[in-house]
Amino acid sequence: MSLRRVCSLIPIAALVAAASCSHEPVAAPISADRGALFKATAPAGVTVTSTNPPFGDVGTTLDVHVFGSGFTSGAQATWLLHGVANPAKVHTNSTQFVSSSELVANVSVSTDADLAFWDVQVALLGGKNGVGSEVHEITAARILGTGTVAGDSYVYAMSDQQQVAGYSTGSGSIAFIYDDAFGMLSLGAGQAWGIDPLGGVVFGRDGNFIATAWTRQVDNSFLAQPLPASASSLGGNATGASRADDGTLLVTGWETIPTGKRSNPEVNRPVLWRMTGTVWSPPTYLAMPTGATTSGGQDVNHLGQVVATVDGLTNLGAVWDDPAVPVRLDGAPSAINESGNLIVGSRKSVPVYWWRTPAGAWTTIGVPLPTIAGASCTSGGARDVNSAGVIVGVSCNTSGKNQATEWKLDLSSGTPTLIGAPIALSGLGVKKTSTSELSSADAVTESAPYVASGTVLSTGSRLAVRWQLQ
Repeated sequence: MSLRRVCSLIPIAALVAAASCSHEPVAAPISADRGALFKATAPAGVTVTSTNPPFGDVGTTLDVHVFGSGFTSGAQATWLLHGVANPAKVHTNSTQFVSSSELVANVSVSTDADLAFWDVQVALLGGKNGVGSEVHEITAARILGTGTVAGDSYVYAMSDQQQVAGYSTGSGSIAFIYDDAFGMLSLGAGQAWGIDPLGGVVFGRDGNFIATAWTRQVDNSFLAQPLPASASSLGGNATGASRADDGTLLVTGWETIPTGKRSNPEVNRPVLWRMTGTVWSPPTYLAMPTGATTSGGQDVNHLGQVVATVDGLTNLGAVWDDPAVPVRLDGAPSAINESGNLIVGSRKSVPVYWWRTPAGAWTTIGVPLPTIAGASCTSGGARDVNSAGVIVGVSCNTSGKNQATEWKLDLSSGTPTLIGAPIALSGLGVKKTSTSELSSADAVTESAPYVASGTVLSTGSRLAVRWQLQ
């Protein structure tokens, strides 16, 4: 990933002063005092080039290393937005001189600070100063930490208690769960794609591509067990989970089975598992849509309704209110809300949603969601949705890159209506990048206050984060 180079601004007055102190040697003898005066050179200009970390979360106090040149003892760092300091929003508590190229500023960020790229000004005793343009981002994205997990992180699910599940690619795929109680915890080889709404069980596939449940133990460790499979199963994946009203745990995903055909030796079939108490049922196979050859469950709600991709390369999907009755959708669904009236996903790389009419039928033509950039760029995808109509995902920004996005739908009438414009979720100090995605919001809580989780690219790594939504 390439980071944006930040230009340093040197005051014109400092340049003029430097030029005026340049003299040719003189032949006549001069006094020691005057000689010292003529031999002295003007102080170097002050520059500010970067900060570390390059971001600060709202509502936090943190130490920020400020890098540049020309710093002296007594230097003070100040945060500016559009050239104006606002200490009520970002307040510098102290500035520690480390060297001519480094300061450490202790900064408090208010809970209502502007989510934007801020300038950092360093002022020396005597009036000289330098400004680094947009070198520090104030963000609402909270890093979940690396803990026992290294490498790039990918988030797939979040419980209503804000535990986050996904996997990293540091050395192969390593499934993880994040919990505020113990931080980021490795579950071993594999990928975590779903989580029990109560946070007690994580779902996905192990390193051998076997559909797996990792169950929390009393010491907060997790025990892996394969989910029930048919005798002919070649593997599978568990991707989404919910709890029925009676407490039954519902899990969807797919099972891979052989076809006996040389040209297409195996296919995926959408399935639904149920756990009552501690006992898992055999998988229930969902009827395939007419003409479909492969399909994989993506999400399930507490009513047992499932959404799945169908023939992935054709970018289509389906929803099942009943395991025997699929309804075709014109795009790839990612999630269905707990109320069973809204599905989100993408159609030809455009974020869309499908909704249930007052008569109880699903609309099968996805309604496009606007992107951050508007009509100039329409790519993206909706990843998750809750019963309040809060949708999270990605959409392209004005730089043409995908950025974590929040949408809100009003579901109070028979037809969903968009509330306001899409909301761009802040990143982690990365202004521009050559990669295809700056950030991604992949899951949202069902209960208010709503929190989203996902990933953000920062200084070459993809980090798992959570956002407090507006």
